[in-house]
Amino acid sequence: MWRYPLITTIFLLATGLANAQSYSVLVYHGANPPYYFEEKGKPTGIFVDIFQELSNLTSHQFSFIPLSVARGQRYFDGGDVDIEPGVNPVWRKAAKVPGIYSINYAFSTEVLLGRKVNCKGKQQPEHFYGALVGKVRGYHYDTFEEHLGKGKISIYENISEKELLAQLEHNRLDYIMIGAETADYYISQQPKYRDFSPCFRISRLPVHMRFQPHLTQLNLEINTALSRMINDGKIKAIYAKYKITH
Repeated sequence: MWRYPLITTIFLLATGLANAQSYSVLVYHGANPPYYFEEKGKPTGIFVDIFQELSNLTSHQFSFIPLSVARGQRYFDGGDVDIEPGVNPVWRKAAKVPGIYSINYAFSTEVLLGRKVNCKGKQQPEHFYGALVGKVRGYHYDTFEEHLGKGKISIYENISEKELLAQLEHNRLDYIMIGAETADYYISQQPKYRDFSPCFRISRLPVHMRFQPHLTQLNLEINTALSRMINDGKIKAIYAKYKITH
């Protein structure tokens, strides 16, 4: 039996089949559109579309559990959510429950975002030493982490990329660490962010679905479905639907 203490939003993707199993999906509220966000009170985004298609292909039902990043990781460690989408194993290698992973189905690019004038001439991590950089609490950046800390890049943590963008706007931070697609979404939606630009690419890594270790059968089913979605062009079409250009 899954436990959902203090959860206020659960969105069920139902197939209507009697033999369907129900699984919970961890998403980050306010943290990373266009992957997951609410529009007129309705959940939408890349993950919503992917899991709707997975529901169609597997007959399973998926409910979204929106949490902060740090709290979401505690829930996964405690077995209170079944699936975390859109992650790379290196981001969770220090987790108490590493989990098992699906095939990779897309890529995620992480960048240092700042004002365009502050990007000039900065082509390697050392060029950002001495700067105050915001990151989401609970996010990890593999080898880039060696550039963070005393005498290097100073870090300020917050609960979401949305909050970090507001701090960057008010010049409380020099740069922020953010997903490129998320930055693109916010910049396209908010004219006040149009002066922001990616200054440095931190990483580009394949992303997977992360499952609780006992969900080996579900992992196999999802892998089959994801392979079909990749081959049919469904994954590409879903990402293209939310791709922002400006």
